[in-house]
Amino acid sequence: MARGKGPAALILGAILKRDTTAFAFTLAACAIAGIVAAFQFAVFTSFLRAGSAPVRFIGADLWVTDRGVACFDMATPTSENFARQLRADFPDAKMRRVVVGFTPWVSPDGDRSNVMLIGIDDSGLSPRGFAVDRSEQRRLGLTKVGQQASIGRTTVTYAGPIEGLATFLGAPYAIIPLETAREILGYGSEQVAFIAISLGETESADIERRIARLQARNPEVSILTGAQFAASSSAYWQEKTGAGAAILLAAVLASGLMILLLLNGVGRFVQRRQSDFVSLVGHGASPGQLARIIGGVAGMLVAGSLLLTLAICPVLDLISDPLLPWVHFTALNAAVAFALSFVCFGAALVAALVELKRFPAHVVFRS
Repeated sequence: MARGKGPAALILGAILKRDTTAFAFTLAACAIAGIVAAFQFAVFTSFLRAGSAPVRFIGADLWVTDRGVACFDMATPTSENFARQLRADFPDAKMRRVVVGFTPWVSPDGDRSNVMLIGIDDSGLSPRGFAVDRSEQRRLGLTKVGQQASIGRTTVTYAGPIEGLATFLGAPYAIIPLETAREILGYGSEQVAFIAISLGETESADIERRIARLQARNPEVSILTGAQFAASSSAYWQEKTGAGAAILLAAVLASGLMILLLLNGVGRFVQRRQSDFVSLVGHGASPGQLARIIGGVAGMLVAGSLLLTLAICPVLDLISDPLLPWVHFTALNAAVAFALSFVCFGAALVAALVELKRFPAHVVFRS
């Protein structure tokens, strides 16, 4: 009989010719489970990113908050006087004051709702100008630059869309200059929600020690790095809502389902082609050759599922954008899909070795 890859190529060719329907059904089932798992993980990572969207949008290296504030959206007013002390420790840093709070909104057409207003220094907007994320324009009834609306009973002018502030909150974010936001939200003249600090090129050295020293001198405030505050804001929404855990659980369950479907597909293939395997064993096929045959089947199923996942998930991202503008299928999610495929393939190879034990010598001679 043929040696090397001959038997594997022969049987794999037979699968595509004779078992096309069964193979396609198993591939479709595995692909659906893989797509669900990958897209649910994309929703989970997007949920975490959206929970800290304003922190990443502002992009400060350090954040000063009132002690105990765990989330950007749930700020409490604190004194801005601390900025003067920080100036002595970080003379080259850029410090921006930030205020934030929910306030009523009236669209240009008169529709009423709420927005999460963010006032910040150096916003680049006119004193009564505001901006919102591009995904929120239709929701807020904004169709063109220059439209007038009302935020907190103050007439403001739409300056245009921005990117990076899509949110799952019921109220969209709106960016506006600091002093206007203070007036609308009722902050005192020396009160802020946060001090956002962008360090100079030479000021980031030994930052942890410097933060610890400042924190010891000022126990009434919290000083966090940008990464720490983003993680804290994301964790706040994860812990308070539990939505992230539910989404992640769905992704894990779909991943488990994909593995089970793949193992079932490999097992059913062996059952359907049992006579072929027995014949191959009887003609001297080695366990390694049989393993390559079953591994080839698993490899085609895994590769096909992965390709369909990478092709369809970005399409789902585009389709869902009007309803879930904060969800994005990223390179990280594609990497997770690859990792899941490797896990599935490894499990299939283990299953292949188990299935090979079904063909001992006495079965061959009996046949």
